[in-house]
Parts: sequence; structure tokens; C-alpha cells
Amino acid sequence: MAVGTTTTTSTALKQYWNDFFIENLYPNLAMKGLTKGTKVPKGSGKTVFWVGIGKVSTAGASLSEGADPTARSSRASRVSGVLAEYGNLIKNSRLFMDTAIDGAKEQIMKDLAQDAARTLDDVALATALGGGTVLFAGAATHRSNIISASTATIKDIRKAVRLLELSGVARFPDQKYVGLIHPDVKYDIQTDSAWTDIVKYRDTVKYDIANEVGSIWGVRFALAPTIPILVNSASANVDVYRTLIMGQDYVGQSDLGELEVVMNEPGKGSELNMFNTYGYRFVVANAVLSNQKAVRLESSASLGNDA
Repeated sequence: MAVGTTTTTSTALKQYWNDFFIENLYPNLAMKGLTKGTKVPKGSGKTVFWVGIGKVSTAGASLSEGADPTARSSRASRVSGVLAEYGNLIKNSRLFMDTAIDGAKEQIMKDLAQDAARTLDDVALATALGGGTVLFAGAATHRSNIISASTATIKDIRKAVRLLELSGVARFPDQKYVGLIHPDVKYDIQTDSAWTDIVKYRDTVKYDIANEVGSIWGVRFALAPTIPILVNSASANVDVYRTLIMGQDYVGQSDLGELEVVMNEPGKGSELNMFNTYGYRFVVANAVLSNQKAVRLESSASLGNDA
């Protein structure tokens, strides 16, 4: 990841603000550790690739003495994604900044770093929700059949885990799948006696998952309140909620390309230096690497707007 700072402040401060931004960016990434990365080579166009080798097909057999078995080639996979630009910019009057309380600049840069983290998470989540194997809660067989009583249950979670297991989807290092869940759906799931709250096992986990709230039936769930609700998309104008249960390497997210932290004091374009500007810009690509590696559970929620 290339990092740069555009600034009209002292050159000695450039590295400080770079480090400050990065330190407040990565801890706030909810998708950290849940995506497969790839490099963004400079001068190679807007398309990036995730390359992998498929599993060996089950074709082993007894051998004839002195004879090699029939040789088979490995199956290579290559999935592409297109780089897109993202950024944000804050423009404050110079008077405002000159008279602001101590720490105002740090708070602005911290807010921008957290905004960049939310942006990265949202674009990765939008990509993830566009793929996977769809599973409808309860007795529903299509999104249009979902009714207000079609809330997510442990039975639905068990069905999702079964689908992943049948496809041989690899779990995360702790031998668990990971679920991204809306707060309204979490409310329904955690009423089951099999639900274990995060406070009961936090000290035993091998690695942290941002916003984790609990686990059930081999799935560690992380809260994802920004999952868009599909309003009035089911039967009788019922809102549809999507819960994502996935294994390793379902979604790819490239490294940040040319992350640029902007701090112009004063800002450019004013003859009287009347304003300061702060912001960031980066490029990133996202892609679903294998639809088999996730289940998208679609349900209603008892606390939904249609309840």
C-alpha cells in the first residue's frame, strides 16, 4: 500500500499525520481478517486479480504394481475486480481552526480515518451481499414468500452451516464460520437457549472479530448495522433482512492503492488563505471469489418496521 500526504504544513509533520491516520483506520475495520487480500501493482491498469488453486478432485484409487496413476492437472482460478476511487474532504474556515479548542485537528483526522474504515467496510459488505447461496427463513421458498413470521431461527443457522459443510467450505482458523448480522436479526437469534454471548468466551478466542456479539452452532456472529434492509420487498410489504454466513476466502478486498491523506493549512484556492482542508483518497477493488463459500439468509425480523 502506497501512502502519501498532501499538505502545506511543515514537511516534518507529514509522516506524523500519515501514521496517525493509519493508526485510527485499521482498528476500526469491521471486515479486517474476513477478506482475502491482493496487491495493487502500479501501472497495471484498473483491474486486479485474486489467483488460487482449486481443491484436488477425489479420484484416488488403488495402484497397479510398478505403474503410475493417471496424472491430472491442478485447477487454477482467477477472479478479477475493478479499482474504484473513494474519498472525503472537510473544509473549515481558517478562523474556525485558529480559534478551535486544543485537539480539534486530531479529532478531525480521527473522524476521517474512521469514515474511511466505514467506507471500506460498506463497499466490501455490498459486494458480499451480492453473492452467496441464498437461503430463505422458515417455510419461505422465495423472497416474495417471506412473511412477518419468517424470522431467523437456529434451525435456519443449522441449514446454512450444513450447506457450507456440503460444499467443503473451509472454516476460519478457529474452526468456526463467521456471520454478519443486523441488530434486529440478532435480537431474534439470541433468544434461543443455544446462543452464547461473547462475554462468556471472549478470553478463549484465538483471534478477535470486530463487533462480535456471540456464537451459535459453530458460527461467530459480528454485528453489521449498516446491512441495508430491503424495505417492503416481501409478502404484504414485509421488510427483508439479509444475514451473511461465510467461510474463508469468500470475499476479496485489495490492498489500498495510493492512500493519500490531505491536510492543507491553508487550503488551496484562496488568495487570502481563508480556509483549511482535510481529507483522504484511496482506490480499492472488491469481488466475490466463490459463491459457494457463503450463505445469504433472508428473513423478516420481529423488531422490523413491519412488525
